[in-house]
Amino acid sequence: MYACIALLALSTSAYAQKDAKQELAQQLDSEISGALFERTVAAVEVRDCENGQILFSRNADLLLRPASNAKLFTSAAALLGLPENVHFRTTLSAVDSTLKSIVLTGGADPQLGEKDIQKLADIAHEGGVREIDTLFLDGTLLDDAFYGPGWMWDDESDPFMPYLSAFPFGGNTVRITCAASTQKGLPLEVSVFPSTRSITVENRAVSGSRTDLDIDKFPRSNRIVIEGTLRAGRKAHKRLSLWQPETVVAELLLASFRENGITADSVVIVHDAPWTVGGELGKATHGIDRVLEELNKESDNLSAESLLRLLASEVSPGRHGISAEDGIAAMKHVLKKHGFPVDDLHLRDGSGISFYNLVPASFIGALLAGMAQTSHFERYAASLAVAGKDGTLQRRMRNLRFPGTFRGKTGTVSGVSALSGYAQAPGGRLLSVVILMQNFHGKHRPYREIQDRIVQHCLRYSGRLKEATPPR
Repeated sequence: MYACIALLALSTSAYAQKDAKQELAQQLDSEISGALFERTVAAVEVRDCENGQILFSRNADLLLRPASNAKLFTSAAALLGLPENVHFRTTLSAVDSTLKSIVLTGGADPQLGEKDIQKLADIAHEGGVREIDTLFLDGTLLDDAFYGPGWMWDDESDPFMPYLSAFPFGGNTVRITCAASTQKGLPLEVSVFPSTRSITVENRAVSGSRTDLDIDKFPRSNRIVIEGTLRAGRKAHKRLSLWQPETVVAELLLASFRENGITADSVVIVHDAPWTVGGELGKATHGIDRVLEELNKESDNLSAESLLRLLASEVSPGRHGISAEDGIAAMKHVLKKHGFPVDDLHLRDGSGISFYNLVPASFIGALLAGMAQTSHFERYAASLAVAGKDGTLQRRMRNLRFPGTFRGKTGTVSGVSALSGYAQAPGGRLLSVVILMQNFHGKHRPYREIQDRIVQHCLRYSGRLKEATPPR
């Protein structure tokens, strides 16, 4: 009798799950079957991370542009392929015992900033450096391609398209702040960071009765022109891409040397071969966890491209002139080694900027489900934006019954909107959710709203399998 009861309970549970799956399919079908998708492609896949069962799939095998969902592959390969204690390194060395010729070796550290420059200057002073006749910059870790393959040339001034260098600084952006006087007709007060001679600003703007302000940068330069009017008493802010950040790093380091009482003169930038050094004085370093957060939570493209190249340098120690192609080869090597098929992975960069990137939604789903079974899952999930809380999802899905139950990665370029991540209902199953939408014109908001509803349908399905309880 007990066996019959158990069998009946199991059968009832199986039917309940089958009904739940059918209901989920109907809900998601209705979301992507409207007029909005008559000429727009939508690929959706939802799978159970516990057993790999695919709960819903539409167009999941089509090759589509992932936009910044490509960062999911970059971060996964980094966690799987890099030592846990790996660091980005910017190293200061002396050519010989005279300590008059100093070499700064770039490590493509996306976190390199003011404090690191000052630290390197302090290291030099503590190491006995008092007079420098030549500062060499060894940027040969990376190749000479300062933009990735398939990047759009006319996006050059936009900070989302970073200049690639072994010496990034401050996210490779220039930050402009304009303040208007309360008296109309007066020139704006302008502040620039970083403040160096290589960044020039022509301020032609004045305070006025309304705001009609243009802040533009000349292509392939750090020449910035400000024109128009800013309403009296107001402030305006803008970020622009930084051209040739190695020049800024050199200027700031020389200035820090002088502040430390070190006489410093010329600069030579070395591109053709690694510089032979006599002895290391010290280095500025950063671990990858913060980089992973910037990469996934904030969708920072510089962090993605730098991490991709760090992976290549670890897979092939001692390698110089590292390219995006080298990074993708290292990514595929690591993923294949950990059991992920890579035949359908067609990426040309680590950030998702390239118009050449193509990936099926099913592969993203397999990656998410596979990473959930690894020992790296906690770090991987922690790097993703939390719906309604932080990163690129901070202002989305704020009405979730249990906050923090969806972690994901957004993707946005012209005509493409994507969202992939993990839906975890309290007490329920962990689902991978992949949504790729492309070939549309106009605003992204209608597509994002549908993506958010798809996630909420998945959360309700997950919670139905077990009694949902509030998270602790």
